[in-house]
Amino acid sequence: MSQTLLASLCSATVLGLVGVPGALAKSPSNGINSETPSSSTYTVVKNDSLGGIALKTKVNLAGLLQVNNFVLTSVILPGQIINLPTSSTSMASNAITTYTVVKNDSLTGIAKKAQVTLSSFLKINGFSKSSVIMPGQVVKLPTGHSFPASAPASPTADTRIQTIIDFAMAQIGKPYVFGTAGPLTYDCSGLVRASFATVKINLPHQSLLQSTYGTAVDWKTTPIQKGDLVFSFSSRTPQQIGHVGIAISSTQWIVAPYTGTTVSISRLPLIDKIQAVRRIL
Repeated sequence: MSQTLLASLCSATVLGLVGVPGALAKSPSNGINSETPSSSTYTVVKNDSLGGIALKTKVNLAGLLQVNNFVLTSVILPGQIINLPTSSTSMASNAITTYTVVKNDSLTGIAKKAQVTLSSFLKINGFSKSSVIMPGQVVKLPTGHSFPASAPASPTADTRIQTIIDFAMAQIGKPYVFGTAGPLTYDCSGLVRASFATVKINLPHQSLLQSTYGTAVDWKTTPIQKGDLVFSFSSRTPQQIGHVGIAISSTQWIVAPYTGTTVSISRLPLIDKIQAVRRIL
């Protein structure tokens, strides 16, 4: 075989023109690339978000973050290949549950209430016996916990709040457009309205009106909780409530900020900038 012919065949093989198994394999149109029955990947496409990928591929968001060493604010780019969690990863992610600290709680009291050892409770949270906990703080519970029926935790409310936040997370990266409530664009109250609609709570499409729903929270003395609505003034309405977001913790919210930005996670406004906090659930 001549050197010229050999070189041509080698070039064809590299380019995938010769029938080499797997050469230049085309990704499935849905972006999911199955490698084995227990392991698969996903190729990021334009306008994808971590929450949106979790919903699209029907995997646990916490598991998706875990297997890729991501956090909620990690940046992903079109063409990037990320791992999808296996069922065992999802189960591991779901194995850790949480408890929201209430007034007069103590580390020993929570461990006793959850029927777990104090040492395992301290270890999973990185606490010592002298660690200070505050009402509204979310702590982890080790596997095997068992709350009695009279415990203050409310799984139904917690589940609905998580559904609201998961939906809002899936909208990260979508543009702010005043007067819209999805599915492609949102303003601040539109994002809130659409998110709460996922648990059949019908809120008006206006931040000032939304601030009359639920129970008032004194944010200066009581920690803001996940799912609370946080209100402030805006450039459009400098003398009255005109902006709203959904708290995802005591320090962060998810919000559609203003024209030229996208739905995103950021720090809550300073205490003196907040005008109202309402707890719907």
